[in-house]
Amino acid sequence: MKIALVTDSTCDIPGDIARRLQIHIVPNVLIVEGQTIEDDERFSRQDFYSRLPGMKATPTTATASSGKYSALYQELLEAGFSQVLSIHCSRALSGIYNAASLAAQPFAERVVVVDSQQVSLGLGFQVIEAGEAIAAGSKMDSVIRLLDRVRRRVRLIAMLDTLEYIRRSGRVSWARASLGSLLNLKLFVEVKDGLVHRLGVARTRRKGIARLLEIMQGLGPLKRLAVLHSNAEKDAWELLERLSPRLPTEPLVVNVTTIIGAHVGPNGLGFVAVKA
Repeated sequence: MKIALVTDSTCDIPGDIARRLQIHIVPNVLIVEGQTIEDDERFSRQDFYSRLPGMKATPTTATASSGKYSALYQELLEAGFSQVLSIHCSRALSGIYNAASLAAQPFAERVVVVDSQQVSLGLGFQVIEAGEAIAAGSKMDSVIRLLDRVRRRVRLIAMLDTLEYIRRSGRVSWARASLGSLLNLKLFVEVKDGLVHRLGVARTRRKGIARLLEIMQGLGPLKRLAVLHSNAEKDAWELLERLSPRLPTEPLVVNVTTIIGAHVGPNGLGFVAVKA
């Protein structure tokens, strides 16, 4: 049984890893000043975050159409794959899972769609684990069970430099009510069970970075780690160097996709860990 692996561009999987594991990544859509752009098509991530504060209108995002997923599933099955495993961003935060599920319906059990309950490399690490299992010869039911186990061990925690972008996005119900009391603070959030949860605040960025380091050090042994940022690369590398983790896999430093960054804003900093 030959299994094809599909995900969406919120996964933040580096291109070399995606190519090695034959992961098919469907780009989501960024709408900037009336123009519709596929993720990473027109802006580099660094350029996007540099320009974001000065944009006249806040960029919005959209999922790729169900038709795009349907065409890809058809193409993969016609290419000789017997099944397709399609793993996506939390359905509570995006319409991506619904678009993929709608596209999968005509293919019945030949296409399996999974809600990762995560974003960025919280999703991406699940896809990578699935890709490695498929490459090793695992069958669909075994890969699904593996994903369930990995999902329970994922932690995604981030510090937002400002609450303004997450408030504007409307994706997080508590953000608007909290704005008045958090304007000058650094907000900590965690993606858990598919939702964004508040984890507290720090009064300064320096204290916030120290708190991130403390949380990371308290997780115990890790299998995988990525430090995430939105144009805060210097802070991301310093955080990783201070942690000096010993891992079975190389840690990643990732400037997160513009599709996520449009909702969290520039200078965000955080991490995704898969506990051992």
